Amino acid sequence: MIIDPIALVAAPLAVCLAVPRPSRRDVIWMGGLAGLAALGLTAPSDGFERLAHGWVVLLTGSLVIVFVLGRRRSFVPVGLTAVAGAAVAAALLLPLTGRSWGEVVWLAERHFGALMRQMIGAFAALAATTNGAAAATTIGTLDAYAAGLVRVISHLFAGLVLLQSLASIALAWALYHRIAREPKGEPLGPLAAFRFNDHLIWGVSGSLLLLVFPHLGWLNALGGNLLVFFGGLYVLRGVAVFSAVTAGRLGGPLAVFVATFIALLLWPVSAPAALAVGLTDTLMDWRRRLARTPQQP
Repeated sequence: MIIDPIALVAAPLAVCLAVPRPSRRDVIWMGGLAGLAALGLTAPSDGFERLAHGWVVLLTGSLVIVFVLGRRRSFVPVGLTAVAGAAVAAALLLPLTGRSWGEVVWLAERHFGALMRQMIGAFAALAATTNGAAAATTIGTLDAYAAGLVRVISHLFAGLVLLQSLASIALAWALYHRIAREPKGEPLGPLAAFRFNDHLIWGVSGSLLLLVFPHLGWLNALGGNLLVFFGGLYVLRGVAVFSAVTAGRLGGPLAVFVATFIALLLWPVSAPAALAVGLTDTLMDWRRRLARTPQQP
């Protein structure tokens, strides 16, 4: 997880329970969740964690605004609108805090670097008890790999946070429909039905343009992070198409399990394939074509 997952789920879930005239049981749940989120947000923190806490507050406030405006019909438009609103607010407020994007990257690199060093240190202590020479070689390889990974994560930090935030709102939405006495809006649909407005393809195009033109400074960084976010959306859309295809052959939960297993096991191949399928689904609508294809006995 990029930032605290507990607060990032508890706060949106409390908002879901609070906005539509909650019942007494909903109020109890809401109070507990709000306290859990507040406990995480008020804990002692460094510069990176303060930025993460600020993002949770912005995301929660954006979700409140979306609900107050009455847009509560289904998760996808609600989640995307809330994440977009929080992202715009963060971009506008960041200069007012006296921080630059370079400082955000530096804070993220320091934070994730410390986590990686802790993990490698624990592995080194365990490996040293077995084979010291082989362990030293392995630790050196891991250290070099971890340094590169930390740099990538730090520079793409914003895009990864946007994806995590959308996933957290999805989890909060699903829990809300299980917890609330009279939930409002449509419940979270199956993975095979996941789709979004086709106009988001312009987000991919725009982020690519910002990324490929050199010497644009922070705009290049913006393009890379937006490409991570929109690319992640279209990868998930491609996985949804795969799930729909396997559902026609295997059916129900087994189809989701098979699609997820293949995506995780063969991710170097499955991720680009899912991205390609998700992007082309904008024009081809593969699931509609699948539904029109007559099934062979």
